Amino acid sequence: MDDWKEIKTQKDINELMNTFMGFHDSCIVSANYRSGLYVDGRSMVFNAKGSGYELSLLFHGQWEPRCVELLFGGVRRMHLVGLQDNYLNDIFDAHLAFYDNILPCKFNASSRVIVWADNYNFKIDKMIAGLEEPADSYVIATTLRWRIADEDACDKSGSRGPVRGGPIPL
Repeated sequence: MDDWKEIKTQKDINELMNTFMGFHDSCIVSANYRSGLYVDGRSMVFNAKGSGYELSLLFHGQWEPRCVELLFGGVRRMHLVGLQDNYLNDIFDAHLAFYDNILPCKFNASSRVIVWADNYNFKIDKMIAGLEEPADSYVIATTLRWRIADEDACDKSGSRGPVRGGPIPL
């Protein structure tokens, strides 16, 4: 399942959103962040060339296809919401859009970024850094690729796996 598709245009965004039903009735089952930084033998921190600042999010949904992976490159910000009192982390609809010139720094920054959020009504200018609930998960990055993932990957990434024909064991 290595057929990665790059998001470069609004048409590409539409294809992803249509393929995965706008992320309706889905959830993040796993996240993997790779900074690309490392410490060498002299205790100096370096950035590995050609990689880093990547975030992989694996989603499981109730529709076909049931499993989609997003791979963000050049991650500038991420806010992943975990446990919230009185709120589930299931996604009803998602926001995915390009933004220009929103980064405060121009050094090593692309003028265009892509933003994904687990709320269709997400507003980039209303991001909250505090511990308020309900809160939105979001990612701001310079690149995005996606693919339909093997359903076994989603099943194995969940803490208990899928429930098929019975209650969740405690």
